Amino acid sequence: SNSNVFLDTLIAPSFTQAISYVLQLPGISGKQNNMILFEYNKAESEPLSRLVDNFQLIKSTDFDVCILASTIRGFGSKKSIHIWITSNDYDNANLMILIGYIILGHSEWSGGKIKIFALYPEDELQEQKEHLLHLIDSGRLPISSNNIELVAKKEDQDYKAIINQFSKDADLTILGFRNELVKKKGIDVFQGFDNIGETLFINTNKQKEIK
Repeated sequence: SNSNVFLDTLIAPSFTQAISYVLQLPGISGKQNNMILFEYNKAESEPLSRLVDNFQLIKSTDFDVCILASTIRGFGSKKSIHIWITSNDYDNANLMILIGYIILGHSEWSGGKIKIFALYPEDELQEQKEHLLHLIDSGRLPISSNNIELVAKKEDQDYKAIINQFSKDADLTILGFRNELVKKKGIDVFQGFDNIGETLFINTNKQKEIK
């Protein structure tokens, strides 16, 4: 079929063992695998719970982890990707941006655009803005300051509500997440984004340098 996709099927007695097997599979290109992608339907919580229960097993490797929360909307017209960066997401930011541009390189996303939002507490906005600009100027974030919209979060505002508001019409929203939050809050980390469509959560094993 001249496709670049390689498909393999693995049957295991449990979800945990399936993950364990997959993490040990060799890469088909001769190089080791370094990323794993999971998908679940936002309307179903059980697959997400199983995933979170096995998250520490997944992170015991050096893999970057991507989790796609899919909806009935699908990827819509494949024209807009929203990427959200916070002060806790600088480690994830480069990989989030890189994946956004990789997706735009696909023919089905031809003509699509990326919009990047930087979300910070209102009283830290100026300080975080300067820090963000420093990261951009030093080349640690591969984006232009002109492509970023700063969003202030008031003390009584829920950050998920802000994302739901700004990205409700996006075809894909990319968010970062941290290991510590998954340990502490479990599936709540991935829930509460009901007003947005396809959502890709990204956790990097280490900060990526893009040159």
